[in-house]
Amino acid sequence: MSARATAPADAATAPAAPTTLEVDALTRIPLFRGVDTNVVAPLLRNCETASIEAGEPLIEAGRPNEKLYILLEGRLSVRLKSPDSQPLAYVEPGETVGELSLIDHQPTSASVMAETTSRVLVLDEPLVWMLTNTSHAVSGNLLFALVKRLRAGNDMVWESRERVEQYRFHATVDALTGLFNRHWLNQMLPRQMHRAATSGEGLSLIMIDIDHFKQYNDSHGHPAGDQALRKVADAIRDHVRPADMAARYGGEELLVILPACVLAGARVVAERLRRALHATAIVSSCGTELPRVTASFGIAEMAPDASMQDFVSACDRALYRAKAAGRDCVCD
Repeated sequence: MSARATAPADAATAPAAPTTLEVDALTRIPLFRGVDTNVVAPLLRNCETASIEAGEPLIEAGRPNEKLYILLEGRLSVRLKSPDSQPLAYVEPGETVGELSLIDHQPTSASVMAETTSRVLVLDEPLVWMLTNTSHAVSGNLLFALVKRLRAGNDMVWESRERVEQYRFHATVDALTGLFNRHWLNQMLPRQMHRAATSGEGLSLIMIDIDHFKQYNDSHGHPAGDQALRKVADAIRDHVRPADMAARYGGEELLVILPACVLAGARVVAERLRRALHATAIVSSCGTELPRVTASFGIAEMAPDASMQDFVSACDRALYRAKAAGRDCVCD
């Protein structure tokens, strides 16, 4: 511990109360709340106090710890790994640190360092157990401190999980359309292909390209084009089966994975989507009605032993045939 400790009072000449703490100060420490000070004060009289300069560590992560520290003055920070990491929590006067590693004899899971010049009361392990055995109130207060610490840890775990879920969501979902993105598609399509090859069920793709989308953007502006893309995505979600999966392939191109579906079924779905786009109204953010859009549809069924690139390329070629046929149609 990088700290300056005051030497314990000599046992033969030590006063009946700790030299570093007034009896009234004990009652303001949560660990001793409700405790008979006449009982615990004599036990604390030989405790040392340690002064820690701002930026110095009190506890280092990954090391054994056999002491419980009570912050008397200043402020401490708790950091998950190194002292250079961002603080997870702060310790205020009266609060304790080190109790978990003292109890379970495991290396400390976090670092504790002084945010400002601080002073701590140092209780070694035998004294902690002596206090808990002597006073039920100390035992209860220590248990309460542990529960509070664990609850705070649980809250941080849940917050971390929520952040991970948010990151995962943004890593797989296209922000504009709400459909899955290309990264997700590259992960999911090979799995679906493997499942179809193993089960013997068909697997089909629909590739969709909004007709003359560049002209739409040039004529009505990119915000209008974005709104059109969103409405197309909404129409696709509303007119496919629950098991079907739609992704934004790139730009104005969208791709729909149709599990357990052969080419004839893919044509039915694509025609349903084509008609749905005809009926989809597009309104700008200011309430102005915009022109509706159409799209060209290419469909393909997975061939035996086809690679993902082969499968998508077959669908892409079908899409170009639909464009060559005059757009707003379905081709295989």
